[in-house]
Amino acid sequence: MIIGILHFSNRPKLNSHKLSTNLKLLRDSIKAMGHKPKIIRNDKCQLHYTSQLTEVLYNGKPFPKVDVIIPRFDIIEDVALSATIVDQLKIQGIPVIQEYKSLVRAKNKLRTLQFMTRDGIPVPNTIVVKRFEYLDIAIQKIGGFPIIIKTPFGSLGKGVAIVESRRALNSSFDMLLMSPQFSYILIQEYVEEAGGKDIRIFVVDGKVVAAMERASASGDFRSNLAQGGNGVVAKLSKREEEIAIAAAESLRLKIAGVDVLRSKHGPVIMEVNCNPGLKGITEVTGIDVAGEIVKYAVKYAKKQMKLKNLKLKKKPKSKNVKPNKKSRG
Repeated sequence: MIIGILHFSNRPKLNSHKLSTNLKLLRDSIKAMGHKPKIIRNDKCQLHYTSQLTEVLYNGKPFPKVDVIIPRFDIIEDVALSATIVDQLKIQGIPVIQEYKSLVRAKNKLRTLQFMTRDGIPVPNTIVVKRFEYLDIAIQKIGGFPIIIKTPFGSLGKGVAIVESRRALNSSFDMLLMSPQFSYILIQEYVEEAGGKDIRIFVVDGKVVAAMERASASGDFRSNLAQGGNGVVAKLSKREEEIAIAAAESLRLKIAGVDVLRSKHGPVIMEVNCNPGLKGITEVTGIDVAGEIVKYAVKYAKKQMKLKNLKLKKKPKSKNVKPNKKSRG
C-alpha cells in the first residue's frame, strides 16, 4: 500500500527537507511493514472548487496516489479551517484514519470537557471564565489555591500555568485575556496528590497499546517530556484503561494520547491529544507505537476498499426509461 502521512504545522520550516522524529518513526514503520510512505505537507495543498468538481491539488498538480492517510495534526491556530482538508479528502474517496470533527474537538480543551462530561468520564474540577469579575466565584468552586489555569488551545505543556495566590492570578489572567485567541480561560483544581506525575495512555482503535508515567522536572509542575519531564513504564489499573478508551471513544478518535491523573477520588482525565508524540513513549516503553498506528491504517484502508467494492456491486445499472406522456403538465 501507499500510506500518506499528512503533516500539519503552524511552525515555519527552516529546512523543509528535515523530518521530525515523529514523522521518521511513522515513515520507518511503514517501510518495515512492506508499504510505501508518502510525506504530504498541508501547506502545499490547494482546494479547488468548480460547479462540476471539487479536488485537492498538491503543488498545483493532482493529489498524490495514496491508499490511506495518517494525519499528524501538529497545529493550534486556525484549527477548524486547517482541518477542512481532512473532510475534502474523504469526499474524494481517500480514507483518512481520523475524522475532521474529532480533530477539531480534541484541539479545543473546552469542547473536550463538554464531550467527556456528557459521557460520564471523570475530569478535574474545572470552571471556564471569560470575565475578571467571576474569578472569586471560580476559585471558590475549585476549592482555593493553588489552581491550574489553561488556555483552550495548547500542547506540549504550553498554555498551562500553576497559580498559588490571588495576586499572581490577577497578573496571569490579565496577560492571557489580552490575546484575542485566549478569550476564555479554564481554571482547574490542582491535584496535589498526583505529586507532579501523570500517565500518558496511548490508544489505537479502541485499545491501549502503551502507557508511561511521567514525572515533572525539578521546579516545574508540568510532566510533559517536552518540558524536561521523565518517563517510566506505567502499570495501569482496569479503571484507568477503561476511562482512557472511553475518552478516545467520546471524541471519536482512533489515535489518542490520553493523560490521566491519579487523584484521591480515583483517576481523572486531564487531557486528550489527537496528535500524541511517538518518540518519548516509544523510548520509555520499547513498544513500536508508530507500528501500531500503521497496522490500524492498513486495516482501515482494507475495510474502506471492501465497502467501496460492495457499493459498486450493488449499484443499479442505468436503464433508458421513456418519459410518461400522461404525467406531463
